[in-house]
Formats: sequence, structure tokens, C-alpha cells
Amino acid sequence: MFFGDLETQDWQSVRYWKPLEVGLSRDSAAVLTTAGSLTRFLERHFGIRLEVRLHDQFVDHVKTAEAALLGCKAADPALRRQVSLMHRGSVLFDAESVLPLETLPADLIADLQEGIRPLGNLLLDRGLSLARSDLSVTQMQGEGLHQGRWARRSVLRSESGTQALVVEVFHPVMWSRIETSSRRYQR
Repeated sequence: MFFGDLETQDWQSVRYWKPLEVGLSRDSAAVLTTAGSLTRFLERHFGIRLEVRLHDQFVDHVKTAEAALLGCKAADPALRRQVSLMHRGSVLFDAESVLPLETLPADLIADLQEGIRPLGNLLLDRGLSLARSDLSVTQMQGEGLHQGRWARRSVLRSESGTQALVVEVFHPVMWSRIETSSRRYQR
């Protein structure tokens, strides 16, 4: 996986998670818990427009833990997409998406392969209403680059049957951009 073994992390449902107890600001908590398109939320609330840097995209097999969240079978074929989302040349967060091929329209695959636009925007621009389920957050444990960073995981589902497991890991610069933008928008 792009981020290592995510199943060893202590994922907490946003329904029960208390961001104030871990010292997060209201704006940071809103970013981690928004149920709609994160890219659209950042644009509307903080004026942050994101660019996509595609690292890799390939056909893979759904892992057992992913299958449980997606409601499919382990080893089913899926498109795995690994990207960084950037603002003004800085990476704000990295994301990995797992999209089961069985429900993935061919024209969407072509748009994803271009690697230019965020997944949520591609789905919304197709007129697909999205529902986000199983939204959970964690502060990454273990060793390595992502240690101590906030992450969230959820499943996007559209009425057409297209679905994607999405994991996003936020870089420290994300929170400074949110703080700066929040001050600017409050004036």
C-alpha cells in the first residue's frame, strides 16, 4: 500500500471521535470529518484549489480488509490510484483510492488515467450524487514518513453503483494553509 499497513492503525468512527480532546481546531476537525467532496469543501470554505499529481494507477486485487469496507470479495479486480493533492506547489495530502472494476464505467477509467482531476470531482461532475460511509480518522502510528499525521478513510458510493475506498493522509502544511486561509476569510 501507498501508506504501509493501514489495518494496524486505530481507526475511529467520526460519530464517536472527539477532535477537541486531541487538540484539533474546529477548522481542522471540519476537514477531517466533511462527508462531501473534500476538494470542493476546501475550495468553498478556504479558497484552496487543489491540483493532482498522479503517482501510480494500476489494476490490482482488493485486499481482505478493503473488501469488508467495499462490500465485495477479496481478490476482486480493482483500479488502485495513488495521488498527491497539491496547492501552490506544496503537497497538502496524499490519497489512495481502490475502485472495484465491476462497477467502474469505462469512460471514468479514461478520465482517471489522465490523472488531472480529483476522484470526487470526477464523480460529481458526472452528475453522480455521492454518499460517504464508514468515515473514520486516525493519527498515524508506527515509524516512517507518515508517523503522527492525521488520516481519514471512507467509502464513496454513487447511485450508479460506482464505489471507491479512499484513504487520505494529511501533511503538516495542510493545517498551516487551513489556519492562514481561515484567518483571511474571517476578516
